[in-house]
Amino acid sequence: MDSNERVGISVAQPRDASERNAVAHRCCSSLQIEMPLLVDDLDDHVGHAYSGMPDRLYIIDPSGRVAYKGGRGPFGFKPAEMEQALDMLLVDLALPEKPALGRVPALTNDAARKKLPPVESGGGEQLPIWARTLADTLPRTTAAVLELDYLHRARSPLDPKLRARMRWVAAHANRCAYGEAYALADLRRAGVGDAAIQTLISGDVANLPEAEKTALAFARKMTLTADTVTDEEVARLIELYGERLVVAMVQLLAYANFQDRLLLALDLPVEPDGPLPPVAVRFTKRQEGQSIAAARPAVPYLTPPAAAAGPIAADPEWSAFDFASLQQRMADQRARPPRIRVPIWDNVRAVLPPTYPVNRPLRIRWSLVCLGYQPELASAWFACLRTFAEEARQDRVFEESLFWVVTRSLHCFY
Repeated sequence: MDSNERVGISVAQPRDASERNAVAHRCCSSLQIEMPLLVDDLDDHVGHAYSGMPDRLYIIDPSGRVAYKGGRGPFGFKPAEMEQALDMLLVDLALPEKPALGRVPALTNDAARKKLPPVESGGGEQLPIWARTLADTLPRTTAAVLELDYLHRARSPLDPKLRARMRWVAAHANRCAYGEAYALADLRRAGVGDAAIQTLISGDVANLPEAEKTALAFARKMTLTADTVTDEEVARLIELYGERLVVAMVQLLAYANFQDRLLLALDLPVEPDGPLPPVAVRFTKRQEGQSIAAARPAVPYLTPPAAAAGPIAADPEWSAFDFASLQQRMADQRARPPRIRVPIWDNVRAVLPPTYPVNRPLRIRWSLVCLGYQPELASAWFACLRTFAEEARQDRVFEESLFWVVTRSLHCFY
């Protein structure tokens, strides 16, 4: 930059580690930096993982977990906010250590089963801790997720070894110990030995078949930076596995990341006798017109507070667009060819399970793709969404605001 040239700063791009270290020493000397300065590898692996450009503040707790992550600089660079987070962390560390039982009390197995809907078949197994935690507040939703969990772990069309490996890659990327433990248990149930498991854990995938390496790389990228997956990467997966199995992979990773975030937010440990096998249970379904919410006490919607005077949080990347440019970008997005063929409604309807509600033709493309290629997996997922929407009865504005935050954070154009 010309402004750098004027003040005598002209640094050539380092070509190896020694040149990069020399630049770091020059920086410390010129700016008289007294705190430790760490130098990243030439591929900027750590910088990309922490998304630190141009600057960002983190607090790492003694166990190695991220306790605070500030926004990207310069607008998100807020030392006072970090100081408050550090104070709260120090308070937490000073408290007596408690047993690792999660942040929300879990019911006993018998108490949780009494909360869940009546069982149609199966149901004798021990319930996982996440189901015992959610059963008191969202019993019908918990039942739907238990059925979905069984499908992905025991009945997915993906090869059992591949789906367990992909599940582990996602959990490892999310730093979810519970998800890692369950994926490894499913691998062992599929007949994978300790040597192969250690190879997966070490990240040494050089000797794996190309198809498996491609799938595992896709699993990691979908978990960490899904918006960077390319048309070419998806096309190669389809060449190797076909459209039907690629849709199954995407649905597996969607469920894996959903479950990991649930487990991490509630801080749930692996059960003392876990990891547990999949719970083979089917619950009775509601009759047409029967409401979940009818049996639950009314939950008043929150009254939004009066708008407080003050600046709106800066989001320069979003606010840089005017309405016309946003509309043009939307038009460009709609015109993009999909990476996978979108089935027509008549073909989708022909493969839907008999329990799937069909009131009118579907026009949403991702619904057509999911249901058309994987009707059993997709209908179970949609059952979770419908059940949660009716059972939770969240305030619509609050719910859509959360949806915006999530999609904005993931850079999901949809």
